[in-house]
Amino acid sequence: MIEIGISGYDNHVQYKEKQEEVRKMPKGKRKLVKCIVCGEIFDSELDTCPVCGVGREYFIPYDEEDIRFSKDTEETFVILGNGAAGISAAEAIRERNDTCSILMISREAEYSYNRPMLTKSLSSLISAQEILMHQPEWYEENHITNLLNSEVTKLDTSNKTIELKDGRRIAYDKCIYALGAECFVPPIKGSDKPEVIAIRNLEDVKKARALGSSARKAVVIGGGVLGLEAAWELSKLCEVTVLEVADKLMVRQLDDKAGEVLGELIKKAGVKFRVNASITEITGEEKVTGVALRDGEVYEADLVIISCGIRGNVELARESGITVQKAIAVNEKMETNAEGIYACGDCAEYRGANYAVWSQAVQMGKTAGANAAGDTVEYEPETPALSFEGMKTALFAGGDNGKNPELEYQTLEYSNLEDGNYEKYYFHNNKLVGAILIGDTRKMVKVTEGLNVGCSLNYVRNNVIHP
Repeated sequence: MIEIGISGYDNHVQYKEKQEEVRKMPKGKRKLVKCIVCGEIFDSELDTCPVCGVGREYFIPYDEEDIRFSKDTEETFVILGNGAAGISAAEAIRERNDTCSILMISREAEYSYNRPMLTKSLSSLISAQEILMHQPEWYEENHITNLLNSEVTKLDTSNKTIELKDGRRIAYDKCIYALGAECFVPPIKGSDKPEVIAIRNLEDVKKARALGSSARKAVVIGGGVLGLEAAWELSKLCEVTVLEVADKLMVRQLDDKAGEVLGELIKKAGVKFRVNASITEITGEEKVTGVALRDGEVYEADLVIISCGIRGNVELARESGITVQKAIAVNEKMETNAEGIYACGDCAEYRGANYAVWSQAVQMGKTAGANAAGDTVEYEPETPALSFEGMKTALFAGGDNGKNPELEYQTLEYSNLEDGNYEKYYFHNNKLVGAILIGDTRKMVKVTEGLNVGCSLNYVRNNVIHP
């Protein structure tokens, strides 16, 4: 079992059993907290978030949602996908409707699990049982049916049916489209070799760990948070080099200085990396032997992990006539342009934004499920943020860190590089709009609250940097 520092429990499974007990307690008697990194809500006794692994300093008290809407029907709700958005939608529906039928359909062989743990625990994860969001008994108790190993091939919005690859046709009254996303694999020569893996599910993790255990050298293509998590885990098994095509690591979240600080910390942790790495080929005949760059340099490798972002699974929606832009377009209720069809999670976009992060998927799923059940709930997106723990450091990046060339920013910066600590805050019109913490990230709760309310430069200077 994965040991992730769950105080009072021997392993993740025991914790989840405790969570089921907590869920059955009368409201008002539960003591819950919310992780501000991933949005997970759980027992306050826990010292570590079961989804993203961060510690208690990232938890805030959570008052349970007071759900007053209830409408029992004989409707059939079909949920396509069983990731964070899909399972959150199922929970929201059942909280409001005790008698409806809920059917979840997934291509994967496993019940819903905590996907963020895939790269965080790549070197040690054995089975999905260790990271399940609910035990199988929970689905029976809540009368939720799962069709696993099942692929949807057609969504007929006119006749309100879906068709499966095996020929089955299923009718629905409401449909939640939560098919998530797949890893984007750039058109690099040699990327189809068996030792090249893009990690998106449990089978990818098992394959990467098996190859990493016997590999001498590995290359991770992509210097974003998932690539760095995978690199750190692989470094426990073999020598690792990270290749990033951009001019800095975590290019979407960090500015130049923060990228340099993170790079130095990664070097100290023993992981090699290169930016401005224009890749032309993954070399080797029968097996991978290396990764070649445009300038002629070749990095030896027995294993290559590709982490170059994701692309929403939207083709089924597009073919059915549902409006797709960057992802499936939804309104504040997660409704699509097709009657009775809601979309949420990594495959959906709201007001042109597709953040594709766990916390947003959870909230979108709750919103979709609530409205599908007949309630009236509006999605309220939170400030996009992410955290990273690995390479013997920690990092938090949230909001707009100077990325809009049309805006003028003011900044505050604090660094103590001898201790590996760095802070930077971005302001627009004297309101906090972005922040970066590297090293000591214990201020993350206070910073997140500051981002949500847009606190002033003087307030951050006097109460955050120097509390």
